[in-house]
Amino acid sequence: MSIKDSKKGLSTTVAIGAIVLVIIVVLAAWYLMAPKAEANETLIMGTTDSVETSLDPAQAYDFFAWTVIQATGCGLVQMKEGTPNGAGVKDIIPGLATKWESSADGKTWTFTLREGVKWSDGTEFDATHVKRSFDRGITMALPEGAFVGIGFDGIIESVEVVSKYQVKFHLKIAFAPFLSLMASQVTYIVKPDAPLDAPVAYVEGNATASSPMDLGPYTLVNWTRKAGKDYEMRFVANPNYWDKDAGLPKTKNFIIRFYADATALGMAIDAGEIDIAYRQLKSADIDNLKTKTNVKVWEGTGQFIQYIVFQNKIPPFDDPKVRRAIAAALNRTAIVQTVFLGHRTNLYSMIPNGMAWQTAAYKVLGDANYSFTKNTLNDATIYGGPYNENKKLAVDLWYENSGHYPQSPDIALVIKDSLEASGVMTVKLNGLDWPAYYEKRKEQNMRVYIYGWYPDYVDPDTYIYPFLHSKALWLFNNYNNSKMDSVVMQSRSTADATARENAYKTVQEIMVEDAPIVPMFQRKEYAVTKPNIKGVYLDIAVQWRLWLLYAE
Repeated sequence: MSIKDSKKGLSTTVAIGAIVLVIIVVLAAWYLMAPKAEANETLIMGTTDSVETSLDPAQAYDFFAWTVIQATGCGLVQMKEGTPNGAGVKDIIPGLATKWESSADGKTWTFTLREGVKWSDGTEFDATHVKRSFDRGITMALPEGAFVGIGFDGIIESVEVVSKYQVKFHLKIAFAPFLSLMASQVTYIVKPDAPLDAPVAYVEGNATASSPMDLGPYTLVNWTRKAGKDYEMRFVANPNYWDKDAGLPKTKNFIIRFYADATALGMAIDAGEIDIAYRQLKSADIDNLKTKTNVKVWEGTGQFIQYIVFQNKIPPFDDPKVRRAIAAALNRTAIVQTVFLGHRTNLYSMIPNGMAWQTAAYKVLGDANYSFTKNTLNDATIYGGPYNENKKLAVDLWYENSGHYPQSPDIALVIKDSLEASGVMTVKLNGLDWPAYYEKRKEQNMRVYIYGWYPDYVDPDTYIYPFLHSKALWLFNNYNNSKMDSVVMQSRSTADATARENAYKTVQEIMVEDAPIVPMFQRKEYAVTKPNIKGVYLDIAVQWRLWLLYAE
């Protein structure tokens, strides 16, 4: 090779090197200037919970469905996060409405709507959508739904479109907690094309068609079920969310994975497979996780209660004497200490501890009060009685065994032990997974069963009307007392605090006399996360706000 050829080769090599260097510089500059994917932009949450029926506010009446509705939809107002005991009107903040006012008699409420809010198809949100959403839920009147359970037809007379951005609610009664009710997920506005004659149901492979929600911080993009049970949900930030300029949601992608039981959920958070574990963990696992450095246990205000329900139409449980006898034999302390290691509190009213106008009325029957139980069941006037050591009352006790409620099999076993310790009862235990249990309730043939409740809104009314008024059908236990109906309506028909207090006192007295439902205990709320997770709020509203969670 000549010197000339060598120089030529060297020049070529230098040129190629220069080009490569330019490319590297350009790529480096592009990388530095390009938008970066935020660290930890996806969070994974585990739960043993599931959707009972659907994600349609006209039908959905369970905690988890309402959690999804709240993450993917919006109401006119919202309950501020972190609200303490004693929360009220001062803790209500704007949602799709920017301001509101009520008439002097409390029977007319006017809401001014937020302008420029868009549905995903570009349609602008307005007052007609509000009216349509409420009219739809009230007209559909599904027996298992919240519109019936809360009694909307007895609260709202009509919804009037005043203008494009103003809507007026005309009430039948001066419903004191109306503004708190409007912060409930049942009032979230559904899509303008949601069917008027049937709720939106799960559609396999089509998350968009499975939900009528569209105005919230998240969009549901995937909902997978296996063998009829919830398996996974995926959410992405809604690009049209009206409050996105506030940096919401705080995490772009959110995944919810469903676990078969509390043990599997506890193992998953301990192993770092998920970022968050919420509903339901065993008390022993919570105590164990508190000792770990790889997780953080959050504890907050609890308004969740559990209770025993009697099927009031099936003898001998149609007899209030029998129901009171069973109620007196219940050993709440044994449940709280043995099953939950003190993570629960004895409850003697359907109104939780710490909420206004609770009287702990069931204390008059006592706990494990076997002398009362024996004397009552030995009454010859009881249907099928008298019951005694030689002829024991047979109790079929039902419970769910799939983790929807924490440690239900353990609760059922302690109840069995405490009732049988009276010497005049025998208890047969019957367990079903949650989907079957939910359907079994509607068949109205479970004589005695365990259920639980979270507040629909922050007011004692949410613990009274859905359980004790004969029009509230969702529990399917056929309790009907005209005197109770009258007093319950008194408690919700006035804004006068003294009148409400007196009415609730009477309600609780009648409830002990009839004993259609027996309160057992109340719990605190718990969540377990990786140490870097922020935005957890466990407050009196008992609302799990996905859009505020983020990794630091």
